[in-house]
Amino acid sequence: MLFPEVDEKATKEKVDSLLKNYHKIRRLSGMPIEQKVTATYSLDPKSFTGMNSSAIESGTIKKLDAVSLFRDINAAINTLDAYSRKRIYDKYINSTRFYDYEVFSAEQISEATYYREVGKAMIEFAEAFQGGSLLVFENE
Repeated sequence: MLFPEVDEKATKEKVDSLLKNYHKIRRLSGMPIEQKVTATYSLDPKSFTGMNSSAIESGTIKKLDAVSLFRDINAAINTLDAYSRKRIYDKYINSTRFYDYEVFSAEQISEATYYREVGKAMIEFAEAFQGGSLLVFENE
């Protein structure tokens, strides 16, 4: 079967587990606090001069893994449509941490609508991240 049934609850848990550590991964990778965010919530990594690009000179394996993971997360986010990117950005990426109720109140949408849209964005992120490595399928 080309598209097996996705276990949405388990997939969302994996996405949440990864993305709630976004800022920790960013710190371990040595990336700046805020990436440049365009009006469409596209994350464009900043360039630094004088930064070593060689794996040998950049430090520990942990840092290299964090850099790779950080880039994979940003690449997956950038494949989402603007609305899903905004949902992921507001919930996990924004350095100004807001509670969920602050977001849906400010946008004047219902709590149910907000969580439905965040859930949809999380599934889309799981599909985009490392070729779908976060997807959990039923019967697994």
